[in-house]
Amino acid sequence: MHMIAISNWASAAAIWFILIVCWERLVAIRYPLNARKYRLFSLKIIIPANIVLTGLLTFYSHFAYDYFITNYCNATQLYAKWTFIGDDEI
Repeated sequence: MHMIAISNWASAAAIWFILIVCWERLVAIRYPLNARKYRLFSLKIIIPANIVLTGLLTFYSHFAYDYFITNYCNATQLYAKWTFIGDDEI
C-alpha cells in the first residue's frame, strides 16, 4: 500500500508540474518582458510548494487502510485483504 500511496503522490505532483509549466509558458507568451521575473518565483517557491502540498494531500493513503490476514489449510495458505477504514465488510 505504501508503494501505491507514493505512486499516487508522484502522479499528483506530475499533474501539477505540467500545469505549472503551462502557466509559465503562457506568462512568457503573454508578457515577454516580465517572463524572467515569474520564472525565478516559480523555481524557488512554486515547485517545492508543489511537492510539499501534494505530499500532504495524498499522505492519508499511508494510514487510511487496514490490513487483515487469515490463514487457511493449517497455515499453508495466507489470505490478506486491504480495506478502507470505515468499510464494515471484511
